[in-house]
Amino acid sequence: MIDTFLNGGPFMLALLILLGIIVFIAVKNINEPYKTNSIVLLGIFSALVGISATYIGIDTAFSSVSDISKISPQILLNGLKTSLITSITGGIIMLISTGLWYFFIKRHNLLVG
Repeated sequence: MIDTFLNGGPFMLALLILLGIIVFIAVKNINEPYKTNSIVLLGIFSALVGISATYIGIDTAFSSVSDISKISPQILLNGLKTSLITSITGGIIMLISTGLWYFFIKRHNLLVG
């Protein structure tokens, strides 16, 4: 499992930092409201970071295909699988942050209706 995260590249560190910030804000929200809307905004930003990292990884993989005359399909597919790690992680972080945001909105009665 740790190897999977390490294969995500430098963008995985940014995603883990965003997850840490979301958890910090969630802990501060337990007793009283504290920047509740920033939880969901950071989650959306983590999804965008994951998608951007995937694009960069796939673009790099496809640009290197033209340089190599014979490339194994297994190598290309492993590279594509590795590039998708960040987008999946960003999506999971977004789902967690959305759930936390909704929980704290309901808990602190912050919905305006």
